[in-house]
Amino acid sequence: MSEELPEVMIRNLQSLSLRKPSAMRWVLLGLCVPITLSANAGTPLMWAGILHLTLGNLMIGLLEGGLLIYWLGLRQWFFWCALGGMIVANYASSWVGFLILTAVKGLVQSITLLWLKPFFLVCLGVSFLLSLLIEWPVVRWILRCHGKSWKQALRRTFQLHAVSYPLLVAYYFSASGVSLMTDFDLVDTQELIPSRSCTVYYLSVDGASVMRSQIGSEHVPEQVYELEPDSRHDRLFIRSDEDALYDLWLLKGGSPKDQEAQILLKDVTDMAVVEDSQKAPYPHIQPQGFPMPRTTGIHFGKVPSLWSETNSIYRTGFWPVEGLSGNADSLRRFHASFETPFLAWSVRNAVEIDEDLLLFQLGPHQICLMHPPTRRLALFALGKGPVVVASR
Repeated sequence: MSEELPEVMIRNLQSLSLRKPSAMRWVLLGLCVPITLSANAGTPLMWAGILHLTLGNLMIGLLEGGLLIYWLGLRQWFFWCALGGMIVANYASSWVGFLILTAVKGLVQSITLLWLKPFFLVCLGVSFLLSLLIEWPVVRWILRCHGKSWKQALRRTFQLHAVSYPLLVAYYFSASGVSLMTDFDLVDTQELIPSRSCTVYYLSVDGASVMRSQIGSEHVPEQVYELEPDSRHDRLFIRSDEDALYDLWLLKGGSPKDQEAQILLKDVTDMAVVEDSQKAPYPHIQPQGFPMPRTTGIHFGKVPSLWSETNSIYRTGFWPVEGLSGNADSLRRFHASFETPFLAWSVRNAVEIDEDLLLFQLGPHQICLMHPPTRRLALFALGKGPVVVASR
């Protein structure tokens, strides 16, 4: 998707992201979610989830039922019990897994880069055990004609999963984006210091405070402004006036009719990234003043450079799997994203603060530094809606 969105499209995306889902949308959402959280319409993972829920469970059930028939030599009535029972069991395990993870969605969203790999491994293990426990009674029911005990049924269920679960993991892995977890080294922020001093303003996780922190120093983040907690779409931005002053502003709300811009601090820097629509004199000033900038939800596209008038070689995509990418020579070409059935993070509010050194918001509340050529990544702060300015 192009970063130069028409104003009508921007308004449509903003209103769509905040519109309360109807009952039919909840039904469609459920059909698009496999055993774990997905719901990223428009990505390979979403289509993988649809295929899994509609046909995948049927195929896995036939595979597992067929294995029971082959191993135990089931005939007549028990032949059909094995096939039908394992199909039902696979659909049941998918829906139960989805409902459980929906209930703990808030906990899942609190995961950060520091715990990403352990979290992913735990999710794989829990999904395996959950499916095993749900299908175990079904296998015991199928094997009742052979007088098998619960322990023997558990062993058979484990054998079935030893065959089907690796296939399912490989299937979802091929449709996911995990390069952010597998291809980058998580380092301390002191290893990613720009050559020129930069200061980051950002909102706290709850949106109740404006924080300020300098990159590459031991400076403790300080609160510079207190706010009322508001929408998750809130972000900070910079406006310049005709006197070449750069002021810090807050964009509140997500829906176009609810948006409000509030000035927080005047003359915070003499160098900052300013969106074209927020520069004065703006050629299309509306009667009520400047047009509203993009919210965090649709603030993607070409990544601007703090120290240059031209954009960098990097860009961010709308979907989590598009992530952050760069197209230049072979040494600088890369793609970083994170979208899995368990968790997905979009990249927003990105800026190049030095040559090949990027700062961006990852997911709902992580502010990160990245140096793509050396595949290094650092968690700079917990917060949202950041802006970077030159330090004075």
